[in-house]
Amino acid sequence: MNFPRFEGELVARTLLFTSGHNTHYLEKAFSSDADVVVLDLEDAVPASKKEEARASITRVLNSDLIDQRPVFVRINPMETGDTLKDLDTVADPRLYGFVYPKACNAKDMEVFDAQLTLKEKNLGMVNGHFKIIALLETPEAVLNAYSIATASNRVVALLFGSEDFLAEIEGEHGEAGRSILAPRHMISMAARAAGVVPIDTPYVNIGDVEGLKRHIAQAKELGFEGMLVMSPKEIELVKKAYTPTMNELERAREIIALAEETNKADRGISVKKGMFISPPTVSKARKLLARMKKIEAFETFVKKG
Repeated sequence: MNFPRFEGELVARTLLFTSGHNTHYLEKAFSSDADVVVLDLEDAVPASKKEEARASITRVLNSDLIDQRPVFVRINPMETGDTLKDLDTVADPRLYGFVYPKACNAKDMEVFDAQLTLKEKNLGMVNGHFKIIALLETPEAVLNAYSIATASNRVVALLFGSEDFLAEIEGEHGEAGRSILAPRHMISMAARAAGVVPIDTPYVNIGDVEGLKRHIAQAKELGFEGMLVMSPKEIELVKKAYTPTMNELERAREIIALAEETNKADRGISVKKGMFISPPTVSKARKLLARMKKIEAFETFVKKG
């Protein structure tokens, strides 16, 4: 059975995780304005509630709560022995894909890809229907970020998880995000090199609006395109921050127009209206406009639903 789904590039300015066994939070997640909803079977669900969470997610996937936006399930990783249990219960055509936690290397993606292929075949689904967001939470994962991103065509994004990462390196949150600056940059670079979406770690100081704004500003400097949000209350601020502004779009269009003038003058670079015009700045401007076009297409699709 086929369900409408957005077939363009993933738009993930805001990912909202919600525990799979809590009906109240599940309903609240779908009433939010998050771009992507992630139903959790891993960390947010205690061992005693795993079966209940699987059953609850199955009910949700077959309910009127589901809309046009991408819905993912964060499964349990291979070493838990619960991965296949999760897939056997919650794999459903309405599901966009899975968040694979604690991805450490390319082999993890290759094995999971094979499991998804078998599941799709058994369900009579098109091969490649299920997409993967790889959640990188360890030093090994950060060092293998590019190989993880390119190990399967299903991988559409890399998501950084700072809490597990800091626990692994025995570090702690420091001033101005110093302790996670390097891994954030490495994951963003790997994602861009692989052509997938870089998604930032959540800001864990809930309620600290100014701190969240600083966190996002730094993430944008590093090239991130969205982040995991801890609460629906953060969505409006985060989504606005990761959506190009009218001024940014106008500046991008002006840079492209001025570049054409520069080319007509047989020059490779120039400074016009206080802006440095060069192939890299033009490339960045075109990417910004393309990202806005992607966002507009996504929002139009979701609203039609």
